[in-house]
Amino acid sequence: MTSRPVFQITGLAVLGLLGLGPSALGQAKIALDQRELCLQCHDDLADQLAAPVKHAPVVEGDCSACHNPHAARHESLLLERPAILCASCHPDVTRALDRSSPHAPAAEGKCGACHTPHGGQNQGLLRQPGLEMCSECHQQVDAWTKRPVQHQPFARDQCSTCHDPHGAEYPGLLAKPSGTGCFGCHSKTDAFRNRHSGYPVERADCQQCHDPHASDSRQLLNSVIHPPFASNPCSSCHQGSGADSPFALRTTEAALCGECHSEQVAEARSAVFPHVAGGGSNCSACHNPHTGTDQSLLRQDLSSTCLTCHNPGGAKSGEEGSFLSHADGAVTCETCHRAHGGDRPLLLVADPIELCGECHSHQHAVAHPMGEEWLDPRNDQPIDCLSCHGIHRAPAPKYLHRDGERDLCVGCHKQKGSQP
Repeated sequence: MTSRPVFQITGLAVLGLLGLGPSALGQAKIALDQRELCLQCHDDLADQLAAPVKHAPVVEGDCSACHNPHAARHESLLLERPAILCASCHPDVTRALDRSSPHAPAAEGKCGACHTPHGGQNQGLLRQPGLEMCSECHQQVDAWTKRPVQHQPFARDQCSTCHDPHGAEYPGLLAKPSGTGCFGCHSKTDAFRNRHSGYPVERADCQQCHDPHASDSRQLLNSVIHPPFASNPCSSCHQGSGADSPFALRTTEAALCGECHSEQVAEARSAVFPHVAGGGSNCSACHNPHTGTDQSLLRQDLSSTCLTCHNPGGAKSGEEGSFLSHADGAVTCETCHRAHGGDRPLLLVADPIELCGECHSHQHAVAHPMGEEWLDPRNDQPIDCLSCHGIHRAPAPKYLHRDGERDLCVGCHKQKGSQP
C-alpha cells in the first residue's frame, strides 16, 4: 500500500482546529487525499484529471508537487515560475535550450503555451494535436496541409521526426543538419544519385531544392524553380559531377550571378550604402539559387529572411519581440528599405521626413520643426522623424525613444528642463 501525499501545515490556528494544544507547536504532517481535497473547490479540473494522458504528479495525486496549498508568489499558487518548476523534473528541456537554436516559447519559459499542466487528449500533454499546435504560430502550416503532395512525417502529424520542439543545434529546430537527417529514411543508392544527375547529393542540403513539408510537385520541389536549375545542366553553375569538388561553383558567386543579373549586381555595387550581402558578392545569403516559393527565390518569407540577421537576439537574448513591429506588421521591410543598397543610411527608400509623411500626413502638419535648417544639438544633424522616433520599436508609446511628457524633450532642451 503506497503512502498518500501529505500537506505540511503549521501554526496555532491550524493546530487548534486539529484539537492540539500549544505544547504541540512545531510542524504537523497530515496524510490527505490531495486530489479529492483540491477538487472540492477546483471541480473545473475534473475533466483534465480524467483525461487519457496525465501529468505524472496528477497520476500520483501529488498536487503539492507543483502548488503551494496556502500562499505563493506565483500565479496559480505555483511553487516557482513555470520554466524553473518544469525544469526541476524535465532537465532534458534545459539542455535543449542551451543549444544554438532554441524554440521561442520554451526559451521564454512559456511551457503552458504548448502543454496543459494536468491532463489532456494528446501525447506530451500538448494542448492540441501536433499540426494544429504548430499552426498557431507557424501560419504556413495551414497552406502546407492544402498542398496535394505532402512529406510523410508531415502528413502523419509527426513534426518531431525532424524537429526538436524545445531546442536544436541547427536552424529550423532540426535535430540533424538538413540533408544528413533525410537519410534516416531515404537510402543512398546509385538510383537515387542518378536521379540527381550523378551528383553526390547525400552531401548536399536537400532543402535547396525540396520543400520538407508539402508541395505541388511529386518530388516535393518548391513551386518556383530558378531557370538554370529547371533546364537541368547543373554544370552551368557547378563543377561537373565527377570533379573533386562537384558542388563548387565554376566561378565566383559575384561573377556567376552577374552573368544573368548584371543590372541588379551593378546597381547594388554602385550604391552609396550597399547591403552587406548585396552587390553580387553573397546573393545566396538571402536567395536560394535553386528553388523558392516566390519569384525572388528568397530562402524564407521576406520578414524571416531579414530577421535572420536583423534581430535583437531573439528569444534567447531576453530582448522583447522582433524588429518587424511597425504598424503591427502592416508594412513589409521593402516598404521602407531597399534590399540591395541605396543612397541613404539604413537603406531607406526616401528621406525619413518624406517617407514617414506618406502614412503620417496629419502628424507632419502639426509636428516639431524638422529639416535642414533645424539641427539636433546632440549630433548637429538635421532633425527628422528618427530624431525622436524608433523605426520599429522603442520603449515609449508612439515609438518614442523616451517618454514624451518630459524626458524626450529635455534631451535637447536642457535649459528648459533645469527651470523650476
